[in-house]
Amino acid sequence: MTKKEQLERQGFKAYENDDICVFWNPSLCTHSGKCVMGNNAVFDPLRRPWVDLSQADTKEIADIIDQCPSKALQYELKNHIRIVFEEAEQQATAYDDDKPIGECQYDVDSTGNWIIVHTGVRPEYNGRGIAKRLVESVIEAAREHGVKIIPLCSYAQRIMIGKEEYQDVLV
Repeated sequence: MTKKEQLERQGFKAYENDDICVFWNPSLCTHSGKCVMGNNAVFDPLRRPWVDLSQADTKEIADIIDQCPSKALQYELKNHIRIVFEEAEQQATAYDDDKPIGECQYDVDSTGNWIIVHTGVRPEYNGRGIAKRLVESVIEAAREHGVKIIPLCSYAQRIMIGKEEYQDVLV
């Protein structure tokens, strides 16, 4: 089942263009206004439909949605980048077709915690949300394995520290 199908079953509505699919669930929305303050040409609650993806580039839209505290707004990039969690290599890897273009690497400490030590994406792929997807792949795997994470890498720290949605996996 695709992410779109999963979220639509949970009550999310989809808005999409060639590059991004934005999902919104009105029952989860706490109306913090971060989306409207981020770009009221894209997110205008007085307009129907209230999301107009033609009003900003994909990176700006993704950055605004990343600020949504309730996760009522989510997105999926529609590029051909796939993220693969590779447990034996202790990393998640991003691939453009078969070419590796980024990674989120972790070490395991003596108590079994995963220490994220590096997250990186090749420069020509920056700004597409790939690094965040890599970190989230490691987070999802940690949850499945019942382990905690120590985000040592500065990018993983920025993504995880102080965010309610990641408190369950932080040491």
